[in-house]
Amino acid sequence: MAVKKKPEGANILKKDLQSGNLQQLYIIYGDEDYLKSYYLHEIETALVDEAFAEFNLIQLEGKGLLPENLTEAVESCPAFAERKLVVVTDFDLYKPPAAFQGMLAELLSDLPEYICLVFYYDILPFKPDKRTKMHTLLDKTACFAEFSHLGERDLVAWIRRRVRALGKDIDQDTCAYLIFLCGTSMTNLVTEIEKAAAHCTLDEIKRYNIDTVCTRVLDAVIFDLTDAITARWFDKAIAITGDLLAQKNTEVMIFSAILRHIQRLYAAKLSQQSHGSSKELYAMIGSSSSFYARKLTEAAQGVSLDWLREAVRICAATDSALKSSPADKKKLLELALLEIASNFEGIT
Repeated sequence: MAVKKKPEGANILKKDLQSGNLQQLYIIYGDEDYLKSYYLHEIETALVDEAFAEFNLIQLEGKGLLPENLTEAVESCPAFAERKLVVVTDFDLYKPPAAFQGMLAELLSDLPEYICLVFYYDILPFKPDKRTKMHTLLDKTACFAEFSHLGERDLVAWIRRRVRALGKDIDQDTCAYLIFLCGTSMTNLVTEIEKAAAHCTLDEIKRYNIDTVCTRVLDAVIFDLTDAITARWFDKAIAITGDLLAQKNTEVMIFSAILRHIQRLYAAKLSQQSHGSSKELYAMIGSSSSFYARKLTEAAQGVSLDWLREAVRICAATDSALKSSPADKKKLLELALLEIASNFEGIT
């Protein structure tokens, strides 16, 4: 008999909110800050009357949290309401301070019916450890609600809804371009969408609106940098590097992005030669963006496999030197770009 797959915690939380039957224990985590914040706010709205929020909404920081503070927050009854909400931010459930040993498992295994306790992970990463007794307990009592970055299809749909709410429209291809240029973080995209909509004087946002006012993420800028190298515009490549440094990106950070981009170009080139599928390419480059994959494929067509192999070698050596050598990091970066560019000229 086939084992029935357990529903995803994020979907369970959404259904709980729709039904109005919120559970006693949630763990909210993941790399999409916008969705984490949104659903925490939805829980607050569902459970807490603003007039009595002082009594029925207790927010605790995990750092420096004392056992008695958590116990008091959970065991004190709600005021003028059936339930109360306790939110604990960035508390390591799997490696709690010594003072929590024993009492934490006891507390979580017997929560009062009136409590909705949320462990919310903002800065501290949350990684479930299935080997522990704590996880065995949480697996029975908690809803693990993980909110990751949306896939392209869902993100495009969300962008179009946000744009329409601002009285504008945007087509799918332009949405894909916005994602490529500004990244997949919904928190960041909210600002960029508002900027593009404010710049747009017509009914529909176009690429030129995005190009004019939106801020590019590092990976998009690195694309321009690599294009400048392959076009033999070394002065432009150095200018782009200077701009990135002026924006407080470190040399190591910039070169790590360059290395990652060259590796993805290499993957795209191999995919072309083996006539691989789009799905295989997405897996190789670690992205589900159709625009990014298409742009990467086009760029790969203009470079040789020999040049890519040499570029990867140069990048790996420079990346190691940047992380270990006391030499001038900016000079190391510029010399590596020059070597990559000169090698491109010598390969047919």
